Amino acid sequence: MKWDEHIQKFKADLKHLQQEHAYSTRLNVLCLNYVAQVQKQLKQDFKAISDLQETEEIYFFKHIKPIVSAHNLFYRKIIQIEHEKPVKGLKTQIKFYKKQFDIEYRFKLRHKAFAYYLKSKQTHLDAIYFTRREPLPYDPDDLRLQYNPNYSTPRDFLSAKLAAATLLTEYLKTKITQLVDRPVAVPDTPHLDWSGSRTDLIELTYALYHAKVIHKGKADIIEIARALANFFNMDPGDVYKTYSEIKSRKKSRTKFLDEMTMNLTLAMDREDF
Repeated sequence: MKWDEHIQKFKADLKHLQQEHAYSTRLNVLCLNYVAQVQKQLKQDFKAISDLQETEEIYFFKHIKPIVSAHNLFYRKIIQIEHEKPVKGLKTQIKFYKKQFDIEYRFKLRHKAFAYYLKSKQTHLDAIYFTRREPLPYDPDDLRLQYNPNYSTPRDFLSAKLAAATLLTEYLKTKITQLVDRPVAVPDTPHLDWSGSRTDLIELTYALYHAKVIHKGKADIIEIARALANFFNMDPGDVYKTYSEIKSRKKSRTKFLDEMTMNLTLAMDREDF
């Protein structure tokens, strides 16, 4: 079984799903549903193997199953976090995210020895950690009793939880940074309606991104697209797909920006007379 190809497809499909539904409020739920489908199929594929060697069993429970399980835990947790976060108050929201970050950080710290075992690519305990053997007399980190013992090992779930904690700390770190760097909102700031095309808006988005004039060049495409979409009351749609279409134009690939430049130049010329 080519497990690595399964994981590569899983990651690629998940990334595409995130891009396609980047502006959907149901993004995390959609991702979680997809991960759950992959988990179900992964289990079926594994159980269909008739002659399983110990090396393959170890590889599956050490490098394959935990990756998919980690994403299940990750999306479940961020759905919970975003549901429980304070609705108002910038400082309150930052404090909330920092508390969640500390929880995940302390979990990683509590299991730093096993995390080091994984990170340093050690293998001498793999037969104990990643095969479906009898549990040790006392092992508080063996969580198989909560799950199917025929599809779990003493450490595959802990591996998944550590991987999920890493995903969560990165997610929370980004959230905190975005809130800290957020400019103070001006009361009653108007929202202007965008009368150009969606493609024009995406062209402007990428121009601003590559000009590196937003957040000193640290803002990413999605951040800029969301800000412009919010200000101009415009649904930007699939940003990456639209950008791909812009790049494939046969004539000018910066049609909107060219027209802006031309109109401004003409206006300046008229004002000079």
